[in-house]
Parts: sequence; C-alpha cells; structure tokens
Amino acid sequence: MEGNVGSAVGVIGALSVLGDRFDVQLAIEITGLAPADLLRALDDAQRTGVVAVEDGLVRFSPGRREQAYNDLGTFGQATAHAHAAETLERIRPADLAGIAEQRAGAVAVLGLEPALAALDAAASGAERALGWGAAARLWQRAAEVAGREHDGRAGPLAIRQARCLFRDGVFGEAVTVCRQVASQARAAGDWRLLADAALVVRGIADRDTCEILLDLCRDALRSVGDDGVLRSRLLSQVMMLSSDLSRVPTEVAEATQNVRAAEDSGDARALVEALQAEQMISAGPLNATHRLEIADRVERLCKDADLQDDLAWPLCWRIDFFFQVGRRPALDNAIDRLEEYAERRNDAMATWRAKMARAALAQHEGKFDEAVRLATEALEMAARGNHQAAEFYHRILVYNCAMKTGQGSMDEVLRGRGGGPDVFPIFWAMVAISSGDLETAAPLFELALPAMDELNGSDLQVVTDMAFAIVAWSLDRPDAAPAIYAALEPFADELAVGSSGQATSGGSVSRYLGQMAALNGDWDRVEIDFARAMRRNLETGARGEVAETRYDWAMALLRRGLARDRERASAMLEAAERGAIELGMEPLRERASASRAAIMAGPSPLTDRELEVAALVADGLTNKEVATHLRLSVRTAENHVLNVMNKLGLDNRAQVAAWFTRSRTTGEGPTR
Repeated sequence: MEGNVGSAVGVIGALSVLGDRFDVQLAIEITGLAPADLLRALDDAQRTGVVAVEDGLVRFSPGRREQAYNDLGTFGQATAHAHAAETLERIRPADLAGIAEQRAGAVAVLGLEPALAALDAAASGAERALGWGAAARLWQRAAEVAGREHDGRAGPLAIRQARCLFRDGVFGEAVTVCRQVASQARAAGDWRLLADAALVVRGIADRDTCEILLDLCRDALRSVGDDGVLRSRLLSQVMMLSSDLSRVPTEVAEATQNVRAAEDSGDARALVEALQAEQMISAGPLNATHRLEIADRVERLCKDADLQDDLAWPLCWRIDFFFQVGRRPALDNAIDRLEEYAERRNDAMATWRAKMARAALAQHEGKFDEAVRLATEALEMAARGNHQAAEFYHRILVYNCAMKTGQGSMDEVLRGRGGGPDVFPIFWAMVAISSGDLETAAPLFELALPAMDELNGSDLQVVTDMAFAIVAWSLDRPDAAPAIYAALEPFADELAVGSSGQATSGGSVSRYLGQMAALNGDWDRVEIDFARAMRRNLETGARGEVAETRYDWAMALLRRGLARDRERASAMLEAAERGAIELGMEPLRERASASRAAIMAGPSPLTDRELEVAALVADGLTNKEVATHLRLSVRTAENHVLNVMNKLGLDNRAQVAAWFTRSRTTGEGPTR
C-alpha cells in the first residue's frame, strides 16, 4: 500500500480500518512508511485535529475515523482490511480478534469463508479463556457477516453469541438474541434452530422471560419429531419454566419419565437437564434428601462428561440443602465451593448466587449491614444483565434487615404488593406486623388463611407457614395455632429459609412452633420447642434469632401467668435486650426493655408474709428460725418457703436468697 499513503490523507485512510485507537508500531507496518515519514504524516493529521498522538498511541478525534473510513469507498475499505489482516497475521499472529475483525471487513476481497474461519478461531479462543463478553462480540460479528451474505450459518452463530451473553450475565440481551433467531427459524421452518434458541437461557425466574421461553419450547416440541435427545431437553426446559411460573411443581410423574428417557438416550447433557428439572419439581422441604442425591449425581455427571458450564447447579443445590437443614460448617463449605467455581469459570450467574448466599448467611448471623452491602453488590451485578427477579430477592433481604434494625420505612415494601398466589397477603401482613400496624395485618391474615396450604410442595412452603406463625402470634390468634403448628412440626430441626440461599433466613423453625404452642396453651411443648430453637440458633450462629427466641420465650412464660415464671422471664428479657444492643436490633431492644420494665413495675408475685419469709431466708435463717421470728409453727414456715420457691420457679433456699438480694438491688419484685 506504499503508493497510496504518501500523504497525510492517504495515511489516515489506510489506518482508519484499525479502529479508534492503535499503536504507532502497527501503523508503521500497515503503511510501510519509514518511522520518520509516518510521524510527519501523523503530525500533519494532529495539527488539523484528525488524530492525537501520545505515548506511542494514535487516537482518532470523535467522528474523524468514520469520515476517513467512508472516504475509502467500499472497495477501498475491503482492500485496506485485507492488507491489515495480512499484516497482522505476519507480525502479530496471536492477535486472533484483530485478524478476525480485519478479515470480516475484507469479505468483498477475500470471500466469506476466511472471515468466518478467523472469527470462529478468535471467538473459540475467547471462550477457552473464559472471556465471555469478548466471545459474544466476536460471534455477533460472525453472525452479522454471515447474515449480510445470506448464509445459513447466521442463526447458529447468533446462538453461540447468546450462550456467551448468558455466561457473561447479560441475560436480557441473551433472551433478545434468542427471540430474534427464533423468529428467523420459524420463518425458515428450521425447528432445530428454534429448539436451540429455546434452550440457551436457564434458571432465570423472571416471569416475562419464562413466558417467552415457554412459547419457544412449545413451538419447537410440535416439530421435534423423533429426536429423543432434543425432545427430552425441551421437556426439561418446559418443566423448569412452568415451575418458576406456578411456584408449586405438579409434574412429578412427567419429570421421572423424562429422566428415564434421557438415560435411555445416552446423552449426558440431556440427562443433566432432566435431573435439573426433577430437582425443581422436588423443591418442597420434604424432598431435601432427594435433592441432595440429585446434586451428587449431577456433579458426577458434569465431571465425567466435562460439562463444566453446568456444574454451578449442583453446587447451588448443596447450599439450598445445607441451609435448610442448618448444617454448618457444611453450608460454609458449599458457599466456598460455589465462589471458587464462579471465579474459576468467570460465571456471572454463579457469582450472583454465591453473593446472595453470603448475604443471606450474614443476615442469619445478625450481620445486617454486611448482608445489605452484599445484597446490593449482587443487585448491581444483576442489573447489568436485566435480571428482574434479582431485584425482588434484594428487596426481601433489605426489608428483613430493616425490620430487624428499625432502619428505613416499610412503606416501599407495602407499595410493591399485589399479584401472586392467593396466600401472598400473609407476607404483606407480616410486613405490617413488623411496623406495628395490627389493623392492616388483621384483614390480610383473614384473606390469606383459607389459602394457607397453597404453596405446599414449593420452596416457599416453610417460609409461608413461618409468616402465618409470626402474624398469628402478634394478633393473638389461638384459633389458627393448631393448623400452623401441624404445618411446621415436620421441620422442627430445620431453618426457615427459601431456595438457594437467595433470600433470608428466619432461624430455627422451632421458634415459631414455640409461639404456636403458647397460643395453644401447651406449656410442655413451649419448653421443648423454645429450648430446641435456642439450641439450633446457637449451633448455626443465628445470633439475632437467639435474642428473638429469648424474647418470645419470655412472653410465652408471661402469657402462662404463673408468678414463678416472672423472674425467669425477666432474665430472658434482659438477655434478649443485651443481644439486641450488640446487634443493633433497636425494635427488639425496645420491646424487651418495655416488657422488663412492666415486670419490675408490677406487683410482686409474693404475698406480704411470703416477702417476709423470703427476706429471712436471704438472711440465712432456717425454717425453725423463721417460725420463731414470725411466731409461726414450723410447718407453716415450711409451707411459706415452699410457696415462695414455687411462685418464683426456684429449686432451693440459695436461689431464693439470690432472688431477694438481686430484686432488692434492682427494685424488682420484693415490694407490694
């Protein structure tokens, strides 16, 4: 090209094919000019404002590259691109993307095949390097080049673009590309391409996305014929999408049959996807062990068949299982593994899920500021890909933390209500309860109660029943307690969590059993359930739930109304208040403090004579000495001492003495 680039205009035209920025050394090779001659030409162009040269880089001014490129004309552009491709292949053979871009611009001179071959090599190389964004751009360029030439490979190349967009976390754009390809496939009657478009995006629970993909799958299934592998994959996608839309999976038999069909096909990917559908169908809390078995099997399949891109799913399911059953450190290890996978594979969806799992665990541990920070980081990641469901999960977690800490308003959450299953008003009732609005909560509770079982079998079953317990406890609804208790009892040793650690934890299910047992007046169960809740919350590090459980247990004791429970309840309230202060749980601190103050201000559970006896016991007198001092019979003195211990829930004289000394110091109890 030496003859064409002697002037500044010629130089700029030749270099315009390199893009907006390039280095001087490459410019020397492209133009074939001596360095001094090139620099003079660039100086001329710089003086006229066409380019800027700094630190060995040439940068076109806005709009000037396009002008220079257009001035070349169609044939001149193609010729310049061909020359640039040849130069890059000679001096920078590792720059596959650069070579591919130049060949793509030289189709009119070099033909289509060299361009597509170069783009394929560059995009495949970017995929191997896990550069999903770069690979998506290269596949897009390939699809555009093929499309301009009316080549049938344009659709499959666009599918490869969509797959890379999905891995890069640009979910909305991936769906858009799939819809465009599907439209072309329908027009061409290419059902296989239509099926490919329906199968790219998985695991995105956005309603609009699910409905779009379901439409594609059903269209493809009508034409799939006897291709057993493709039929199984499409059926798996339909079941997963339908489960996301309905919330309550019902296609158990179909899922099992589809797994068998995938097994018979011998196709590893079809089997992995069939098992993923079965896992979603088994989302209910009673199927936890089965879901872990599926996770184990899918992980082995992915490793054996080198299906690395599918390995995130069983790792997520492990988090789901270990969170539900409250098993640590297995839960921590599961999140660690997902984080390691996400980083190693540069997987945007896995990164988002791991971040939300960390946020839910921080909320479970009472680290509310950290939970909100992590959830906000996850939301920012998801917003890049237009992942609409991520905003819903973020809102739930932030609301929960605001409820615990008393920061922010619940109005935003309440304004977002509407739609969903008939049972969903129970969640809005729970929001109202958290802000002290019993008047709003009561009719919402009545509205939801007939549909209490609606989400049984879904991943929301336990958290829904938890919401009923919280609202019934606050509204003092003993009529609803037996049904709620029966619904929660099978999960007494587990945690109240949703799926994949994406939302929040309500701590031990037994806390809510204790509430319902108190409403039922079953005081033996109250002790058993709250004791279990304390143990499970302590074992799993749920510090906020430990404080909440102590408060609820104390209120249950006061509800029973026995005088001997008052000191025990006061001690629990004091501990709950300390825990609330440590964690910044201001609403709980206020409730615990007010309840303790009410106990301290109230009348002593002891009669005047019993207070006298307690004082003498505290002074170290024996029963006989108490009788002498008060001019009573020894038997009467003994009865008074026993009454004091029974009313206070104490076991011996030393505890009576300690109670009297402490209550005299704090002003609680020993006066009437």
